[in-house]
Amino acid sequence: MTVSPIEYRYGREETKAIFSEESRLLYMLKVEAAITRAEEEFGLVPRGTAEMVERAALSGRVTLEKVKAVEAETGHDIMALTRVLSQEAGEAGRYVHLGATSNDIIDTATALQIKDFLGIYEGEMVSFILVLSDLVQKYRSVPMLGRTHGQHASPITFGLKVAVFCSEMMRHLERLREMRKRVLVGKLLGPVGTGASLGPDALRIQERAMQILGLGVEEGATQIVGRDRYIEFLGVLSNVASSLEKFATEVRNLQRPEIGEVSEYFDESRQVGSSSMPSKRNPVSSENVASLARLVRSFIVPEFEAAVTWHERDLTNSALERFTIPYSAILSDYILHRMKSVFQRLQVNVERMEANLLSDPFVVSERLVTELTERGMPRQEAHEVVRRASMESYRTGRPLRSTLRDLGVLRYMSDEELERISDPRTFTGSAEEICDRTVSRVREMVGHEGDRD
Repeated sequence: MTVSPIEYRYGREETKAIFSEESRLLYMLKVEAAITRAEEEFGLVPRGTAEMVERAALSGRVTLEKVKAVEAETGHDIMALTRVLSQEAGEAGRYVHLGATSNDIIDTATALQIKDFLGIYEGEMVSFILVLSDLVQKYRSVPMLGRTHGQHASPITFGLKVAVFCSEMMRHLERLREMRKRVLVGKLLGPVGTGASLGPDALRIQERAMQILGLGVEEGATQIVGRDRYIEFLGVLSNVASSLEKFATEVRNLQRPEIGEVSEYFDESRQVGSSSMPSKRNPVSSENVASLARLVRSFIVPEFEAAVTWHERDLTNSALERFTIPYSAILSDYILHRMKSVFQRLQVNVERMEANLLSDPFVVSERLVTELTERGMPRQEAHEVVRRASMESYRTGRPLRSTLRDLGVLRYMSDEELERISDPRTFTGSAEEICDRTVSRVREMVGHEGDRD
């Protein structure tokens, strides 16, 4: 019986594979092997022990079926794993899990999973940034309506709109890279964080085991690593999810028929937009991203609760983290990949952008105030003149230039100058320079990394 949509509908296979039961078992076996290797190097177990344990751990003989069978008897998952591994390791089995406790294995394995996930996720983020950068460069000079409060505002360029998205994603990439040193840590200090069973070399054994695994060390452990680390990890994923929903919402709004400036790719040969209205071309990918982004953000709430445990350990974090970490990771990767696909194939209607821009004479009101001020009219007076002219034009339907003339603006500029100033296509300020700077920063930060497919 299949219950979770993660299993059959959402998530990319390479990411789901990291969090599968089979992979989880393999990560934990790698941790046990690394512990034994470190212990052998410091003389805690006899020479040759590590090779035998490693061989058993990676042999494929420690199977999920065997471990689950023992767990059904013992009621303890890590004890089941160590028993099976001990049996398969022969004489060396007597040293398996020496000085360790369950969460030495669990939390260190989780760090390995997150490490492999971040390798995929960061690559996808870089790829998305490059897609956005291409759009910034391509549309740097294409003017369009800016919109504030859902109403027409001063002109921007489409390249500038995407540059805002691109800059946001670069900040997320910085956060992701910077958090690695705090999130990718494991531990090997036993049930209360003292390492007493490892003897006087406990800290060095722990450091060596984590070095073998390519992880940092929890410097202040209890039985578990600090959950502030997982909160930071989920916080970055939640932050990215919020940005992706913002981008998706913009696509959805600009695809509305009354705007029609961009749209998602629609496969006319086979895609169906509605079971009842065959004409529909809905922004389903962006809607899907928005929906799942909300779920991703929700997972950080139980993880905040998981940070509060009794004394050196209890189990109140355990069950919920079987959801928060894998589900957040799988869905975060999925919506990032899907949003990238939307922008890769985004249909941009330049003609509609220009038509919408030219349809509204009021979008140059900011420019009119500035021009009148530069020509000698006090700024506040200029603002009031343009406001009154605009309200009169709204009320009567007369052209804005006519109401402006009635209020005496021709004392400050010629009719030809007024006509020139009224062209919104020439009032995009530093938009092109912002686009160029954004593209330059992308090159500095990620170069030509990433797969754009």
